[in-house]
Amino acid sequence: MSVKLEIAQEILLNLVTVMPKERVALHECWQRILGETVTSDMDFPPFNRSPLDGYAMIAEEVTTATPENPVMLKQIDYIPAGGNPSKTISAGTTSRIMTGAPIPLGATGVIRLEDTLVNGDSVSILDGRGAEKNICLQGDEIFQGEEVVAQGTIINAGVMGMLAVLGKSQPYVFRKPRVALIATGSEIIPIDFPLAPGKIRNSNSYMLCAQVAEAGGQAVFLGNASDNIDEIAHLLESASDCDVFITTGGASVGDYDLIGEVYKKLGVTLLFDRVSMKPGMPVLAGVRNGKLFLGLSGNPAAAAISFEQLGRPMLMKMAGRKVWWRPRIKGILASPFKKKTGDKRFVWARCWQADTDILVEPSRAQGNGMLKSAMAANALIVIPENSPPLKVGTEVEIILLADA
Repeated sequence: MSVKLEIAQEILLNLVTVMPKERVALHECWQRILGETVTSDMDFPPFNRSPLDGYAMIAEEVTTATPENPVMLKQIDYIPAGGNPSKTISAGTTSRIMTGAPIPLGATGVIRLEDTLVNGDSVSILDGRGAEKNICLQGDEIFQGEEVVAQGTIINAGVMGMLAVLGKSQPYVFRKPRVALIATGSEIIPIDFPLAPGKIRNSNSYMLCAQVAEAGGQAVFLGNASDNIDEIAHLLESASDCDVFITTGGASVGDYDLIGEVYKKLGVTLLFDRVSMKPGMPVLAGVRNGKLFLGLSGNPAAAAISFEQLGRPMLMKMAGRKVWWRPRIKGILASPFKKKTGDKRFVWARCWQADTDILVEPSRAQGNGMLKSAMAANALIVIPENSPPLKVGTEVEIILLADA
């Protein structure tokens, strides 16, 4: 059963649900998806504090201070970060204060250390302008009861820091979907084996490991299987704790394209077996017990595009992402694309900013079995179905990849 790409995407997305939540130590949460909305149980800062090293005093007393006419104050206390004031500021007094230390009672401003001259416990204020601005007020950044981080947020460095501020040592995150990867074909050998005539190394599984990880999944590497229905089925059955099963090779209609037969043996209900796009038209998708099976082409570029268009959005939804699609923009062809296009086509490309335009250039090696073009690509050009060859200067749609 052949379907349009958009229909295939809709079928897969409608079948998957978000993974269960689990608690994970915060230091291991980089790039995980937050599984809870975090509400602050405190104000932050939790007290009025100094943003700099200097002297705390009554701001109104020093507004006229200049180097020629300094204001003299008496130091009565020293307040380090982590310490607490022991004295209340009154007229004519000041306390030495460190960055992050609590503002003493009575103080309404802080003067930078650089704007003072100190002689024993006598402090000369040389510039008192803006002293009242140098206080971080309690709750200025976060107030108690505020929803600070929303469920579905990608945990980056800033989010990790904020969760630490809020005391979330083990936040709930969505479990990563576990994705079994198998390369099929009697010609496939492990990457550390010496090449023999007629053999090629298993590059697809390693490429897909990276794509799965970028989509928020956890790859489970099962190696490769020969063109044998029982062997492929056994490998798939051995990964019963996985959530998604992806094979490469055996997805077309040749004598050794066996994935359809493997699905029958395992009781996998076939959803579709071809998708109207190039490269990557041979794609089998099936479901068994709520778990999805994807059979991708053995050609590396075709497998990469099929995963990008079908596997990636599905895994991102499962991983708890709010947005499943890469950004799309318009660009101008900097070199021609000389092929006619029947089905919708995706072309590896490089794009860059040039004055007010985004220019994009198709990679030269675009064959189904070619990986070299994918290495340098930071974009995919989307060429609509039934398009003629495209000239330089044609406006095209671009999908921006991770490093664009």
